Amino acid sequence: MPLAILLFLPLCVYSQTIPAGFAHNCPPKDVDSARTDAGVDAIDNLIHGLRNESFPELAHIDLGVRTFHSESDYFRTRFSLSRFALLMRMRYYVEVNLALFQGQPPSEGVCAILAHELSHVVSLSHSNRIHRFGLVRLVSKRYTAKFERRTDLEAIHRGYGDGLKSYRVWVYAHVPSNKLPTKLRNYFSPGEIVAIQMRLEEQPDLFAYWTKHVPENLEQIEKSPR
Repeated sequence: MPLAILLFLPLCVYSQTIPAGFAHNCPPKDVDSARTDAGVDAIDNLIHGLRNESFPELAHIDLGVRTFHSESDYFRTRFSLSRFALLMRMRYYVEVNLALFQGQPPSEGVCAILAHELSHVVSLSHSNRIHRFGLVRLVSKRYTAKFERRTDLEAIHRGYGDGLKSYRVWVYAHVPSNKLPTKLRNYFSPGEIVAIQMRLEEQPDLFAYWTKHVPENLEQIEKSPR
């Protein structure tokens, strides 16, 4: 069992460096002034607001906030390995890199990336333990891109597309240049988000189609069935 847990550890983390906007109640001063414990409290408060506003299905989910360090990632979602292994009730974590606050990210972008992370929690909490082992496919670059872009779609569908656009612009300027191609591959760019928003406004049913056929680029978004 210990060896299995160690092997599974990298697969239970979803990283996201692309915050987007809480299009509803996201106070900028709470994010911009946050530091360390205050920063964690600010993120926790924003998550609480997001759960009430846009993710009512997570009302009874055990969800906490923790910190982590990274050169290129600012948020990630993780579930408790010990509870997973012991078949206990699952606990989930949204983890935040406190370097985020040094770069003064757009507040609506922070809220939108939190919506992305909460979309991960929705997916995880509605799957069984056997399905979670299927996350081994995340070692595939193509699967990872579809996995993250599908989660972007969920956040856009819930009203956080504008925030995602602002955060992507910010994050492109705040990650090492050698990490930028990965970000562009795994997540929708501002231009792609605009195209998605326009298509969904015209054809709301495209959301269901795209969740099964996740667009990998702008061309696929524009050429989706009409």
